[in-house]
Amino acid sequence: MAGDHFHGDVVNMHQTHNSVGIDKRTVVTGGAGAEVERAVRELLPLLQELRGGLGPFAARTVEAAEPEIEGSAGAEARRGALERVGGILESVGPAGAAALALVHQILGLLGG
Repeated sequence: MAGDHFHGDVVNMHQTHNSVGIDKRTVVTGGAGAEVERAVRELLPLLQELRGGLGPFAARTVEAAEPEIEGSAGAEARRGALERVGGILESVGPAGAAALALVHQILGLLGG
């Protein structure tokens, strides 16, 4: 209609049940996505092991970041969690070197 202004997506839904709208998540398969997921699978056990040697605040920060690193909250949340954890790992020194290398690898694969 004249005068109607739409900003963003317009959705016409004709189903009366189980309507979920638009799913804008991005699924990456193969290529860098597979490498990211492999590196995340290697990183998570290292983080769990290192948490015991961290101070309480740092340990809680790492623990809270783990679901985001797994990718449950989207790409930007994953990148932010990796950057927070990377900062903590830099302060750990040699004990966190392997985990820090994986964080850097993942960030590089994500383009950050």
